[in-house]
Amino acid sequence: MRAFASLRRRGDFSRLRQSGRRLVTLSLTIYQGNQAGERCLVGISTGRKVGGAVVRNRVRRRVAAIVDDLAHREGLRGRFLIEARPAAATASFSRLREDLARAIGARR
Repeated sequence: MRAFASLRRRGDFSRLRQSGRRLVTLSLTIYQGNQAGERCLVGISTGRKVGGAVVRNRVRRRVAAIVDDLAHREGLRGRFLIEARPAAATASFSRLREDLARAIGARR
């Protein structure tokens, strides 16, 4: 079972983009909401600039697996919106993990 729930509503995505704290890495842009006391809620966005449908889905699955692992190990709390940048399509799994862990760790 996943350690996080998914953000699904468009309003949640746009609210995090507008008012969340932003951290940009080479392959990801991470927005963090202010609600640190609630369970981990994550939205993952991959636009067409990342690549075709197969590439976007692969990136989305990789990011979800990394977030799940981090949520189990570190007990992440709060709302996160993770947007994949075009470099995420060619980034290795370890590179994505490093970028995401550094970004989440910088926000704690």
